[in-house]
Formats: sequence, C-alpha cells, structure tokens
Amino acid sequence: MIEGRIARRYLWAARKQRHTAFLSLISMLGLAIGVAALLISIALLTGLQEQIKSRLIASSPTILIEPVAKNAIDNADEIIATAKRMGMRDVEPVVTGIAWGANEGEKRGRPMRIRSFATGHEPHGEGNLPVYDPNEDTILTSRSFAASIGLDAGGVITVVAPRTRLTPFGPVPVWKKFRIARLVTETTDERSADAYLEINDAEALFATNGKPTSIEMYGNTDREEEVQPQLARTFPEVQVKTWKEINHPLFLALRLEKIVMFVTISLIIFVAALNLISSLSMLIMEKRPQVGVLRTLGATEKNILRVFLQVGLLIGLTGTVLGNAFGLGLAWAANRFHLIPLPRDIYFISYLPFRLDVPDVVGINVVAVLLSILATWYPARIASRLDPITAIREE
Repeated sequence: MIEGRIARRYLWAARKQRHTAFLSLISMLGLAIGVAALLISIALLTGLQEQIKSRLIASSPTILIEPVAKNAIDNADEIIATAKRMGMRDVEPVVTGIAWGANEGEKRGRPMRIRSFATGHEPHGEGNLPVYDPNEDTILTSRSFAASIGLDAGGVITVVAPRTRLTPFGPVPVWKKFRIARLVTETTDERSADAYLEINDAEALFATNGKPTSIEMYGNTDREEEVQPQLARTFPEVQVKTWKEINHPLFLALRLEKIVMFVTISLIIFVAALNLISSLSMLIMEKRPQVGVLRTLGATEKNILRVFLQVGLLIGLTGTVLGNAFGLGLAWAANRFHLIPLPRDIYFISYLPFRLDVPDVVGINVVAVLLSILATWYPARIASRLDPITAIREE
C-alpha cells in the first residue's frame, strides 16, 4: 500500500536528521532491551517451575486415596485390586499420623510425623541394627529429628500415640518405646517424614485395625484423568485426588508468580514504547510540509494516520525483532551450554534452566507490538489533523 511505502521512506530519510535518528534508535533499543529482559526472565522462571513440577511428579502420588469422615480406609484391598486392573503400576497402602517422640533420659521431646513402610522397602540411611526385628521394636528416624531430641542410631525413643486407653485409674496415653535402627536420609518429597515404622507397628500404634489411612498410587500421569473419575464413581466412600489436586496451592502460587513477573517486567517495554511518542513527534514536526503536500494531493486524514502509525509500528517491530534475537538466543545458549552453574551441595539442580513456551513468546511479542501502536496513536492522530495550508506555508 502507498501508506507503507511513504512510512518506510520517512523512516529511512530520518537517518539524516541527528535528533530524529537518535530518538528512533533509542526507542528501538529500549524496546529490544525490554523484550529481551522479559523473554529471559520468563524463560528462567519457566525453567525453574518445570524443575519443581518434574520433582513433584516424581515424588507425589499420581493418585491419592483418603478416607472420608474416618481415620482409615475400610475396603482398601478392593480399591488396590481395582487400581491395578486400571494400569496403576505401584499401589501402596500407607499409615501416617502425628505422634510425640521423646528422649526420656534428657527429658526432651517434640511432635513427629510417622509414616509406615512395607518390609523390604524401608528408606535408605545409616545404622547397624535390623530394620525390622520381631523380637525388638525398632524405628527409623531422620537425622535432624534424632538430633533435635539428643539421640543417635541405637538410642531408645518413647513414642506417644495421639489416643488414650481406659484403665481403672482413668484414660491414660498410649505409648511405646522403640530402638532407633537407622538414621534415614532426609528428602523433600511427599513421602518424607520424621520417623518410619513397619506397617504392622504403625497400624498398632495408631489403632487402625489393620487398615491403611491412605493409598498412594503411582503410574502413568497421562492416565490420571481417566483413572480418577472411575475410582471416584466405584468407591464414593473415599476421596480420590490426582497429583495436580494435591499440589494445587503450589501450582496456583507458581502461576501467580509468573503473571506478576510478566506484568512487572512489561513496564520496561511500556517505558520504552513511550519514547516512540517523542521520536514520532520530532519526525512529524520535520515532515509537516510534506504532510501538507500530501493533503493537497488528495490524501485523507486516515491516509496520514496510517502513514505515521506504520512508522511507529516499523520502529516497534524492529526493536521487538532485535529483542527476540537477543533474548531467545541468550536463553537457548544458557540452557544448552549450562552457562550459569549452581553448587549441587546447596541447590537441587546443577545449573539455572531456561525454557520458553510458545504461548509465552507470542504473548510477549503481542504486548510489545500493541504498546508500540498505542504509543504512536496520539502523535499520528495529531499529524492527520494538520491544516495543509498552514503546513505548506512553513516550508
């Protein structure tokens, strides 16, 4: 179109005017820096969030079964059999609860989260005693918990259950002494606890009558949406959650964090786009006589408006393309060659990951282009309303 040809000619001719060329260059560089900063920041945030999500998928149950209005699941065997028929590869009944762990010798104690384990599937750690000995009550604790009450492997811990039993002297707490067989390596996943008991001991301590307090299922995460509703319909007396529902608050926080960062760093693009107003205003002042000539030759207000809108759009697109080239290139190189390493003994990853999704890139470019158009609207509107006779007289 003729408007586009005129816009490119005006922009190319502006290089001869130092002030106009300088302002146009500043506008382009400002947009480029803003777009690149937003791309790199979102790529870093997305990469870190993907690492968090992948760890959640690996550590959280694909599907979690919990009782409703009870402390244990009555028909656990039937649920486990049904889940295995549906393709869940690993189905584990679990007993968990909060008890009080104490070191009677030093009169120290604190609450502890206990989790059961099946014989032969005990957590890894340090210790010389048998993990499960029918002739001796043993327990596994995390190193930090044992240290907090002044115990080590081989020490004796008194565990007070969150229930009482009736005696001739009234209700008294239920308690039992265990020898610490192993100090368990601590983890940050959903299956971590302060202490671990063999499942029979855990059922006896929490009085579940041989029933689990939950059932954890691990399998293909792609089938969770198919398995969950079937289990919920078949067993309405229990609550069926997927790993997404279990971690919903965390996912909501991650999404909010991404939105806040996007909006905040977009202010850089907004400030850069405002520079377009000054550069375009300078160009309009220099081209006033030419605008008057165009009007006398039959150009309408809409034609002039489109010319200067396209001038601003060309500046904005150039800055956006430069920002994309720098931002995408740096994010790719940093992720491909691990340019920002991290100490493994402090962080759970060895380098800062960068990842950009297509919707994020499209959204950033759309914001940059829209802000460029909005910034050029007002000066372009002023140019379209110039009086042609007055503009020609200024020549």
